[in-house]
Formats: sequence, C-alpha cells, structure tokens
Amino acid sequence: MKIKEAIGSLKKDVIYPIYYLKGNDHFLQNFFIEKLSEEYFGSSKIEKILMLPDDMSGKEIVDRITTKDLFSAKKLFIIREPQKIKGKASTDLINICKNPITDCVTIFLNDDWSTRSSFLSKVEANVVKIDVQTPFASDLKKWTKFLIKKRGKTANSYVENILINMAGDSLVHLDNEIEK
Repeated sequence: MKIKEAIGSLKKDVIYPIYYLKGNDHFLQNFFIEKLSEEYFGSSKIEKILMLPDDMSGKEIVDRITTKDLFSAKKLFIIREPQKIKGKASTDLINICKNPITDCVTIFLNDDWSTRSSFLSKVEANVVKIDVQTPFASDLKKWTKFLIKKRGKTANSYVENILINMAGDSLVHLDNEIEK
C-alpha cells in the first residue's frame, strides 16, 4: 500500500491493528506514525512505546504487547527491525499478526527494503504493508509542494526543482532544506 492510500484509510477511520512499514525514509515513517496517532488516540493520552530487539529480548517485546494494562485504554507499539527477534518470540509475533490484540496497534519498521526472511514474509502475508521508501523523482515534486504549503509558504517550480536537486535523496533532507 502506498503512503497516500494508508493516510486516506486513516482519514476514513479505518485503523488496522498491525502495520508493516517497509523502507528507509524516516520522514515517511514518522509522518505515518503521527497521522496514525492523531486518528487512533484522538484527544486521549498518546502512549507510544518503541521497542528495539537490540535492547530487549524477544520475550520482553511479546510480553509488553500481550500484557493488558488496567489503566491505559490504548497503546501504540513500534518495533524497529522485528526480523532480529528469533525463536519462540518470533513465532509468537507471527501469531499476534494472525490474531491481533485489541486495544493496541502494533507497527513493525524495517528500513531495509531488500531484507528477506521467513519471518518478514509471514508478517507481510498477515498485515497491512506500507511502502515508506523515498519517493521517486516524479513524486518528490508533490512532496515538495506539500511540505512548502504545510509551512504556509509558496514557491515557484524553479525553486522546487532546486530543492529537489539539493536535498531530494530523502524526505528528511528535503523537509530540513524547506525548513531553512
């Protein structure tokens, strides 16, 4: 699914329990997570929990997702590089993908588009996958217009092209240049 389709679904109040963001554009990853947070939490307290397999065991990650909290209604779990989780915990995560837990949304983030593993293939087969690679040149023009407009500014197409040529390797760089 393209990022535009995913945001469109959120605006229609279609929120899936699990998302798989595949691609290395951190701007798009954060952009989607922020839009999801706005729609999912609304005016209630936002509780986002980032979990890194390098810092936590797979069992700890699974336990955090599966443990019900009596005081918190909604949680957003973000697991960066889930393919690093091995053993029973990876099987448990696949089972969570097949039978999602209510009252939480889980996001798997994988920066490397080319990474292939049995685990990621099973995740892709059971959840909504969103492409968060840096857009191609034709779409960078649209993103440039969007980012400029978001700041309440305008620019002609010459300036937009200069920005793309200077910082078009990722949306993070493009956003930073426009910010300046």
